[in-house]
Amino acid sequence: MRSRSALGLVAVLSAVAMTAGLTGAPAIAASKKAPGAVRITSSAHLKRPATVPGQVIVRYKAGVSTGSRAVVRQRSGGALIEKLSLARTETIKVASGQTVAQTVAQLQSNPQVDLAQPNFRYYPTSTPEPYEGYEWGLNNTGQVPEPNYCATCFGTFDVDINGPQAWALPSGTGSSSVVVGVIDTGIDIYHPDLASAIWTNPGEIPGNGIDDDGNGFVDDVNGWNFYNGTNTVYDGITCASGSASAGENEDLHGTHVAGTIAAQRNGLGVVGVAAGVKILPLKALGCDGGSTTDVISALEYAQSMGVKIVNMSLGGTGYDQVFKDAIDASGVLVVAAAGNGGSNGVGDNNDLVGSETPEYPASYTSPNIISVASINNVGALSSFSNYGATSVDVGAPGESIISTIPPVSCSSGSGTCYYAWLDGTSMATPHVTGTAALVLSTDISQSASAIKARIMNNTRSLSSLSGKTVTGGLVDAQAAVANVPAVKQPTTLSITRTASTITTGQVVKISTQLLANGSPAAGRTLVLQRYTNGWRNICWPTTNSLGQASCYLYPSTSSDYMWVFSGDPGLQPAWSSHPIVYVRPSIASKLSASTVRRGSSVTFSGSISPSKKGALLRLQRKSGSSWVTMTKTAITSRNTYSFTFKASASGTYSYRAYFYGDSYNAAQASSTRSLKVNP
Repeated sequence: MRSRSALGLVAVLSAVAMTAGLTGAPAIAASKKAPGAVRITSSAHLKRPATVPGQVIVRYKAGVSTGSRAVVRQRSGGALIEKLSLARTETIKVASGQTVAQTVAQLQSNPQVDLAQPNFRYYPTSTPEPYEGYEWGLNNTGQVPEPNYCATCFGTFDVDINGPQAWALPSGTGSSSVVVGVIDTGIDIYHPDLASAIWTNPGEIPGNGIDDDGNGFVDDVNGWNFYNGTNTVYDGITCASGSASAGENEDLHGTHVAGTIAAQRNGLGVVGVAAGVKILPLKALGCDGGSTTDVISALEYAQSMGVKIVNMSLGGTGYDQVFKDAIDASGVLVVAAAGNGGSNGVGDNNDLVGSETPEYPASYTSPNIISVASINNVGALSSFSNYGATSVDVGAPGESIISTIPPVSCSSGSGTCYYAWLDGTSMATPHVTGTAALVLSTDISQSASAIKARIMNNTRSLSSLSGKTVTGGLVDAQAAVANVPAVKQPTTLSITRTASTITTGQVVKISTQLLANGSPAAGRTLVLQRYTNGWRNICWPTTNSLGQASCYLYPSTSSDYMWVFSGDPGLQPAWSSHPIVYVRPSIASKLSASTVRRGSSVTFSGSISPSKKGALLRLQRKSGSSWVTMTKTAITSRNTYSFTFKASASGTYSYRAYFYGDSYNAAQASSTRSLKVNP
């Protein structure tokens, strides 16, 4: 690791080095003070376990019964750990005294076994090479990427992904309808540049301990932690000495990746390639990497939630057939890091299976994978980056990439830093993922193959990538979305009421369902409007997994109601019809006496709600089946009324107060009061 004499103090935490860097981040409004940033280099090149100790994944042949599987396990000396959702596949514990390799060999020789393999480990693919950067990957003006590090490290103009040029296009806007899964370490969902970009499960009620949406995960409000089996997608612990990421915040890597994809444009720090899209945190890696089963579970969760793009800035060196099968079956576009070479930190050729060690999943032949190499700010293939004329698809900026991290003490000794520079194909990969998200934003019905084709067919040629990648080019966000009319799906909004007429003080539930091309549109913010001398917004719910939303109201006046969806880059706006909810006033009533002598004076009085000052009330007496008005009076400023009359004839009579209705309230009668008049 190179020292930075221009920076003075270098703080070293185990294998992680952080040097004081920028005191402000890019695009900061003058009125705001940006959090600081640090340079972090990783120990990812050090030797780490390639497999989970003592575990084997086995897939049985079709027709092998549950009992026969138990016999196979017994003969191998293994014990069942868990059954996987993949057909006929399970993880077993290796018998004491046996190695993983011995158990795999024994199982593979069994005629009832289709496949046996280790449970491989995957690690974040960051690199130790300390090249500096400052969002040059989005817009390279030839600037020195990282302040106070190298005064002569100028970039090459326009060696970037053309981020601003893409954003300037009508089709270059990230849509909140697009959700990108990040299978990685955890993500700091509270980071000021990420908080508003984090996906929220519309079908889950936070903290109630119930699996509200019935997907098998309790309170998965912002995703799931498959590494620890919890709903906490940000743990933020410091990795212990001896772990693969000793001294680092366990969730630093995933937070950095998420920021490159979707950091918000809010004047606080950095901006992502596809600001506006949502990030689904899927924690499958920790201080010691993650396993086949955790990564597959995260992928299957993403697929089940309708996610079409996942970022996998991770890799392992074992050919993992179960993992490949899961990717093939998912139909999800997997954007994967090509890898950072072996223990020497020098990039390998992923095409050379056997003589060198390819990185997986990037080197799988799955048609729904985009494999990403790293370039530096002058357009050269990064020295650490793996490559492959047939196995690596595109290049992207991966050196000196500044992005979001969980808060750390700045190595200058002053303040807290929320941003850092990192190097690696892990950093290149989210540039491509963000571009894929922009492409999907133009038409959210696109398939993985269509998104991949759009990216692969619109790269910018770089001589350094010729013969090193399939396309020989750098990903180009502008070209990927240029001349593509944004396709907005037609939408419809219904409206229902629990009642068309209510009395003041009663509740009415007004509901809707938003459909896009006939299918429920989840996670969209709707507005319920009420007409009172113009349409006014009164309620802003978010649609659930069925596209449904409701508001509970206690109106005091009659009004029209209408649901409105303003649309987004993927969906057309919509308006419901506008039915009326009639509201009757509440009229309390009483008689001064229930029995009187003929000729006596009687008072019928009460109050009314809401305020109807000056409005007329009628005193009515029932005659046969009809009500006859006897007199009328104006409601007082205290919202009370009073009628006084003489009981002129013997008999039993029914009285009520009656409001005929106006432009604010429907007609309403008070309760009936009975009066007996004696001779």
